[in-house]
Amino acid sequence: MGELFGVPEWAAATGFVVVGLAIWLGAGFVMRRRAHFRVAKRRRNPTEVEFLAVMAQDCSPEAARFVWGQALPYVEPRLTPHPDDLLIDDLCIDGDDIDMDWPQVWADQLGIPERDLPDWPKDWPLTARNFARWCDLARP
Repeated sequence: MGELFGVPEWAAATGFVVVGLAIWLGAGFVMRRRAHFRVAKRRRNPTEVEFLAVMAQDCSPEAARFVWGQALPYVEPRLTPHPDDLLIDDLCIDGDDIDMDWPQVWADQLGIPERDLPDWPKDWPLTARNFARWCDLARP
């Protein structure tokens, strides 16, 4: 392949990989942006105060603030989290981040080992509201 472009084989292979990664990352960026715009058209973006007020009927203020703080960096500047957003489908948050990182951070905040966190209730969709409710299940 390198002979076609007049460069060493390793340079052609490296260039091919770099171009492929750039296309893959660019497509991901565009898909996430489009998904966020679809969500923004469908609902109003709550402020942090509005989010915490709506969540107050379902969970503790600490759990609501935690979910707001964890979700916001993934969606700003186009969105803010909404209690009924599906974290993976609507907000395009990586499921591994939610499954592995967020519980560890919450357990650290509570001062408990992550293994002491409860299992996720199987009939709950993964919304911001339900994640905060689940966080409260772990509270002593």
